[in-house]
Amino acid sequence: MSRHEKRNYGAYTIRPRIHKMLPEYLHPVEEVKLVHAWKDGTPEWHVQVTPKNVAELVAGCEIDHTVAPSLSFHGGQSEAERLLEHFLEANLRIYAKERNEPSKHATSHMSPYLHFGMISSLHIALRAKDYAADHGLIASEYLEELIVRRELAFNFAHFTPNVKTLDALPEWCLKTMAKHASDKRDPQFTAKQMEHGETYDQLWNATQKEMLLRGKVHGYYRMYWGKKIIEWSATYDDALQLMIYLHDKYCLDGRDPNTYTNILWCFGLHDRPWGERPIFGQLRYMSYDGMKRKTDIVSYIDEVAQMERTGKDHTRI
Repeated sequence: MSRHEKRNYGAYTIRPRIHKMLPEYLHPVEEVKLVHAWKDGTPEWHVQVTPKNVAELVAGCEIDHTVAPSLSFHGGQSEAERLLEHFLEANLRIYAKERNEPSKHATSHMSPYLHFGMISSLHIALRAKDYAADHGLIASEYLEELIVRRELAFNFAHFTPNVKTLDALPEWCLKTMAKHASDKRDPQFTAKQMEHGETYDQLWNATQKEMLLRGKVHGYYRMYWGKKIIEWSATYDDALQLMIYLHDKYCLDGRDPNTYTNILWCFGLHDRPWGERPIFGQLRYMSYDGMKRKTDIVSYIDEVAQMERTGKDHTRI
């Protein structure tokens, strides 16, 4: 049962409530003590998983086998723990400054492991809090993303009947989109062109190809990725459905409250009205020039191109 009685409309409303409750929840959970040991034999439905038979087991799964394995991420609790420790030791100290610079790889990459339950947000928060205290660092920026922003997404999903529709947006978003629904979209790209990263925009193509190759897109560039899909799609709903389709199909952290919240953020969810402009109306706009000014797009584009050319992620730790 959610401790929040209604849907919150922004981080500014949910943050004080969460901070008030943190002392109650931000502590280790007692280990469950085994009362009765299993004494029967191995169940017939048990499947032994080994490094040698993983490929065979995956081949027998009812999944989309056209989606290639990630070049960057391996599954499992031990891998999640390894990446977390690397983040704490190498990147926590630079996270606040560099988290929005994709070429710096300063983020924790925990979202796929959180999605599949391979690590808990509580464990991550406690490790980050303790490591920061032991090494004279500040973890508040990271804990804001891990706890406040993530809880905001789950709060949205919990109190929203359907998170895959534009009807879930605030009224001001719907009004500004209705006003600009007939605005000319030029150029337009097909869903297939965008799925394969075949637009005129080298940065956008790189974000889409990162999704295809890594199974994940850096959060800052994902915002730009979504905004351009709005700009290039015939309708707002076409844009929404394509974003959901691509995340559901390719992203290791897709099909998740965070996914749907982040996608709908591109349409104004948890945001505010901005200056009026074609297609976007009062929705926030993000431009190539803005990304070029704020981030090292050349290094990022080269990095993704190298992955595509070699079939390897040379940044993988």
